[in-house]
Amino acid sequence: MTKKWLARLAAVLAVPTMVIGISSPASATDQYVTLTTNGKLVASLHFYDDGDDWGLFDLEADGHGVRAFVEVRTFGSGAWQDWATWYNGKGAGTGVGKTDGDLRSVDKYRAQVCTVDGSGDRTPVACSAWMSIQE
Repeated sequence: MTKKWLARLAAVLAVPTMVIGISSPASATDQYVTLTTNGKLVASLHFYDDGDDWGLFDLEADGHGVRAFVEVRTFGSGAWQDWATWYNGKGAGTGVGKTDGDLRSVDKYRAQVCTVDGSGDRTPVACSAWMSIQE
């Protein structure tokens, strides 16, 4: 894991009481959404506006991996469509980055983080609220 992602993971772990249950509003800035289960912060999905990077963090040793789901509603369309999904099964206290996502400013995006049972599982155990993103 690069120093950049280690620093981002450290920032996530340092402020869990500030982010529990918060879904950030749409804006062109760093944003995040978190998932809590039984009062514990278990996962977090971050969008870093500088470079349109993503960080998917597993924060609880609960036997589940975490999966990010991102959908797009293209300009002029009324329907949400799958844009990207990726998995972090490395265990508690780890983060997985995604850096190949250049968001278009005319489209709308939303993202959520879920706990899942393995890399092929597309039926989440629990999910966060959707985080809206508009570049």
